[in-house]
Amino acid sequence: MGTNQPFRTSASWDQAIAMLDLTFPLAEGSHESVAAYLVHFEHLAIIMADGSVTALRHPAQFIEAGGNPEAPQSILLEQHGIQVEIEPATRRVSSTGGNARHRLQLLTHLD
Repeated sequence: MGTNQPFRTSASWDQAIAMLDLTFPLAEGSHESVAAYLVHFEHLAIIMADGSVTALRHPAQFIEAGGNPEAPQSILLEQHGIQVEIEPATRRVSSTGGNARHRLQLLTHLD
């Protein structure tokens, strides 16, 4: 696996959330409860499912967002050489009635 290659694993979404919470913690709450990500004056604002707003505990981990700042298509985070791209879900509820999940991709090789 190299830079910009998809991260393929049998890890569940719960394991991905645990990795996000450990490596890219929020000031309040868990990535599990994130409803939306948006960029406000070059800072990442994170909207929780209950409507509250939080941020990354370490704001410098936010590198960039792709697409519309109010509804980015991708969020790039970095911590000590580990880069993660989050593709936010474009809808809150799936057709099965459950919460839509964001897509997560690890971009950096782990030794």
